[in-house]
Amino acid sequence: MKHCLLFGLIVCLLGCNSFGTKEKKEYEVGFKTIRISDKTRKYKPDVDSTNSLYYRPVDIDIWYPTEASLGDSLITFGDYLKLFEERVNFYTASYAGNGMASKFAQMLAEGFECADSTRLLKLATQTYKNAPNIEENFPVIVYMASYNGMSYENYLLFETLVKKGFIVIGVNSIGRFPGDMTMKKEDAVEQVHDALASIKYLKTYKNIKFDNVAVMGYSWGGLIGALVAAKIPNIKCIVSLEGSEFHHYGYNKEEDADFEGIRNSSDFQQMALKSPYLRFESAPINQKTAKDSVNNFLERVSRNYTILKLDSAEHGDFSAYPVVVKSSGNCKNAQLYETITKLTSAYVEEHLLGKSSFNKVLEEELNRTVRKK
Repeated sequence: MKHCLLFGLIVCLLGCNSFGTKEKKEYEVGFKTIRISDKTRKYKPDVDSTNSLYYRPVDIDIWYPTEASLGDSLITFGDYLKLFEERVNFYTASYAGNGMASKFAQMLAEGFECADSTRLLKLATQTYKNAPNIEENFPVIVYMASYNGMSYENYLLFETLVKKGFIVIGVNSIGRFPGDMTMKKEDAVEQVHDALASIKYLKTYKNIKFDNVAVMGYSWGGLIGALVAAKIPNIKCIVSLEGSEFHHYGYNKEEDADFEGIRNSSDFQQMALKSPYLRFESAPINQKTAKDSVNNFLERVSRNYTILKLDSAEHGDFSAYPVVVKSSGNCKNAQLYETITKLTSAYVEEHLLGKSSFNKVLEEELNRTVRKK
């Protein structure tokens, strides 16, 4: 996958954040990844069916409730980045990923001027690798990763959600061979079908309740999440972390044309989302000058929607990366990611678990850290 796309996220991640969970922990957090082949789609051109990349490979990342034992090992942030490195090699059928984990960690550390790559790679998470499942039924959140991103980009949010009794299924942003995501309709479709293939496969798991599902996405993943939500019946709610479904025209002519290709597709034109919809938006201190126009995505959404602007937030603040880097270096953090986590958690708890806490949490944060749009 292209280095510039994979590492380009650094540019929008220069913010200050903090993260903390004070609530009593109900579950420990487990993580596993499953690789499947979607035999309805071809992936690598000019190879025969004996090749491991002939059919579309799909890596399913799953965060789930567990009862971890002392023998289970905690994942480090470096383990997540190593996973990314391994996937680059696999999807490109090359060794292009070698060394990317340490390079990406170095770029993050230097970008935030905090910590160093060694401490960042060794930072422990609160997640146990391949810990046993709890044999109960849990509601599920399908998460769509950002542009050329891996789903662990928001693992801190997932840890909070899992502790409250959710399963999170992460769908990575991987386009056509050799895996580069672009804004072309054809690549967007691949991520949509990766999500649908993941859900189809996981329906055999007894502890996942696919009658109780939310869809969530960050940035590009917000747009893809909307397309996915339109194809899954009875979605309980949708959460967009400054998703690209609200496209801002005028910054890049090629991107505008690509978005028009997606917007004019039959899937987008037929979209009519009836599920409750929560959207977060940034409100940078140095706001860019508004361009031509913004796609009015609310035309595709029911009246049950809430749009919140997070004061002083940059686009990258809706990812866990700023918090992770600053935590590894004991650097000063703001409260942005914690606010996003509290509101997101309360919203999905209300719609998937029947708890009525969102309005209370929103009232506490309203006009203090967030504003209704």
